[in-house]
Amino acid sequence: MEQELLYEPVKKWLESQGFKALVIGTKPHIVVPIGDLLPTKVYLVPDIIAVRDNHVAIAEVETSLDKVMEVIGKCMVWKACATFVYAAYPLEKCQKFRILEKLGVGLLGVSNNEVKEVVKIMPESSSDLFKVLELHPLDYSKEMELAHLIKNMV
Repeated sequence: MEQELLYEPVKKWLESQGFKALVIGTKPHIVVPIGDLLPTKVYLVPDIIAVRDNHVAIAEVETSLDKVMEVIGKCMVWKACATFVYAAYPLEKCQKFRILEKLGVGLLGVSNNEVKEVVKIMPESSSDLFKVLELHPLDYSKEMELAHLIKNMV
């Protein structure tokens, strides 16, 4: 399965959660500056980025388990500038990702254009948002800048 085939179902799932979402993928019309977070990179390009109110969600989409460490690394960078961070894989490859829950990263499994939240981080209500935020410190000013940029794009 090609990575690009997962983009649209994940985008639609985020929209069903109340987000306005954009597929960035290989067309970097939004880049996220991370030079202040990592000395080796100036920016990263998210696969899918979304905004709801002023909260940002980023999904890192992959099909190859050989790249799982790269995906986890990117997700940890995204945790510094987005409230909700997901890795997305084909559903049949999602069974043994327990580490993501411990890191506060969600896991989306995609199968036949359907998305299942395998590792749940989306709160049931706005009062549960603290459970997501307490896991990792978030750079709120960076998230606000990113939310503003996304809102201008959607």
